Amino acid sequence: MVWTMGAVPSRKVWRRETAVFVGAILAVTTVIAIFAIVSPARISPIARPQNLGAFESDSQLQQYITANAKSAQQYNRWGIGFGGGLFFRGGLPVFGGVTTMTATLAAAATSVNSVPSFTGTNVQVQGVDEPDRVKTDGTHLFVSTQNSVAIISAYPPNSSAVLSKLSFPNAQVIGLEIAQGRLMVIDQKSGSIPSVELILYDVSDLTAPKVMHNASVPGDYVAARMASGYVYAVIQQPSYVFNGQGNATAVMPVASDNGVKSQLPATSVYYTNNTAQISYYTIIPSVDLSTGAESDKTILTGPSATVYVSTSNIYVVYTNYPDLFSTHGITGDVYTGGVVSLSDVQQAQNSTILRAAYSGGIVSVEAAGVVPGSVLNQFSLDEYNSYFRVATGRFAMVGGTPTRSDDVYVLDMSMKQVSALTNIAPGENIYAVRFVGSMGYVVTFEQIDPLFVISFKDMANPTILSALKVSGYSDYLHPLPGGYLIGVGKDAVPSSMSNVAFYTGLKLSLFRVFDNGTSVQVAKLPIGDRGTDSPVLTDHLAFTFDSTRNITVIPLTLYVVRGNQSTCSGCPPPYGDPVWQGVYVIKVSPTGFDVIGKVSQYPAGQNFGDSANNSLQIDRSVIIGDYLYTVSEGEVMVSSISSFSAVATVQLPS
Repeated sequence: MVWTMGAVPSRKVWRRETAVFVGAILAVTTVIAIFAIVSPARISPIARPQNLGAFESDSQLQQYITANAKSAQQYNRWGIGFGGGLFFRGGLPVFGGVTTMTATLAAAATSVNSVPSFTGTNVQVQGVDEPDRVKTDGTHLFVSTQNSVAIISAYPPNSSAVLSKLSFPNAQVIGLEIAQGRLMVIDQKSGSIPSVELILYDVSDLTAPKVMHNASVPGDYVAARMASGYVYAVIQQPSYVFNGQGNATAVMPVASDNGVKSQLPATSVYYTNNTAQISYYTIIPSVDLSTGAESDKTILTGPSATVYVSTSNIYVVYTNYPDLFSTHGITGDVYTGGVVSLSDVQQAQNSTILRAAYSGGIVSVEAAGVVPGSVLNQFSLDEYNSYFRVATGRFAMVGGTPTRSDDVYVLDMSMKQVSALTNIAPGENIYAVRFVGSMGYVVTFEQIDPLFVISFKDMANPTILSALKVSGYSDYLHPLPGGYLIGVGKDAVPSSMSNVAFYTGLKLSLFRVFDNGTSVQVAKLPIGDRGTDSPVLTDHLAFTFDSTRNITVIPLTLYVVRGNQSTCSGCPPPYGDPVWQGVYVIKVSPTGFDVIGKVSQYPAGQNFGDSANNSLQIDRSVIIGDYLYTVSEGEVMVSSISSFSAVATVQLPS
């Protein structure tokens, strides 16, 4: 979306255009290493990846960081004002087929025959689970709040009760993972030195979880995934500190294993030649969920903005910005040979992509590359048939005029460019991307929503097959079989001002893409007035799809315009008042949508907008058997999937 001066910006614009400047504060190095946290002697020699260098001693690493720290500081300070990075926060469900949402194994004490069908976490890549605040094994729920985790007997509903509670003082629970008899809790601890903990519990006795292992890394959480019985996390840690006189001191990367701290040896650290990118180590620990054993880790020093994980590779992406207000001459990712023209700051950003292979808990750094522009979120990235696809947005000169531009690039596994589609939608921002097999779908928006359908059957020659124009835009695209897509976003109305449209309420779209690449909007479902919102717009984990019933569950806050609200000619539509919060349960068919039920945790007759209770806002849902479980910060409500009447409620411990 591009708003011209004088237009009334929406909440969307703030999220997309200003959030990048916050994210860009992280934009600074690339160093890579492999080590065993328990003993440097266990490190296995590795081949040096392409486009990366390595250090020979601790002193060499420290000198490199100290010498370039001020450049990196200036890069951070001024680089955040330029570019247009789009950092924000997937699954392939089916009509009447086997769901592809991740469904983990039931607990060891539960008979497989007694486990009903259930929905799991809505993941981007099948077989690669993503941590979330709610997990289920089909009979139990594992639910996190801010600093606690409740283990709940969930099915059947008449046995619903809290079995045990885990507390994490001075920490915020980021997400959970479960496997047979195991629970992984990922938390971010606060304090003078923040740290991320990966705490593995034995939950074979759900009433008395026992800590098996605690891996702790100083720094900030970026992302994590679970694949083939291992959890891999991406954590960012500063590489230097300044004293009161402005002098930098290098900080060696460290991590702890069950309270025993170890330092990463510099001999296993890799780096790019961009001396302005040396402010953070990005650490990737792995933990075996069956035993709690930690294997070798890979360290990437550099800011990690977006992470995508396939079934065999971890991709870490960050945006580079120029330093326009110092004499350091930083103009982009120098190691790739790319040069950014300082005369046109609107072209001054690109993205570095680092690829690390993983298998059985072992991570090895393989390659690094760069593409112009910056990515929207993890759905802008995809691996397919040993190629890597990435959609980016950037400022560019098109026809001699500065504007926005959207591109799609194809790289090989060495991160070298194979092909590109550039200037797909000049003047527009990318709002959603989804790659499905040999096809790619890109949503851009300025006044209308073009849905671009791109064929990647020939990776050397990607081709735009169609561009469907509809009102509004989609923030999230969810593929279904038969060429169908669900789009969740906002509707919009045109403005008399050039290049401006005003968003209104929430909108679900059902698209159909035919074999020849043409597409149609089969149906759309508008919900509420201006202000109506859903966490699905920024968090795909909030989206639930039950393929056995072909229903989706959407959490939302409903805003309704009162009769006395009005607006001026040419002004945006008025905001509604918040009147309801809960989930819409929507039947999806090849012909459209049908709202079959609504569930709220607020008492009947209570006006949500007048309530001071924010703990009952539903942001997650799970379907187990014939029951819908809705989850807020305050409680788990169980409702019949046919009548949507409440049959049980479990209060979450504070």
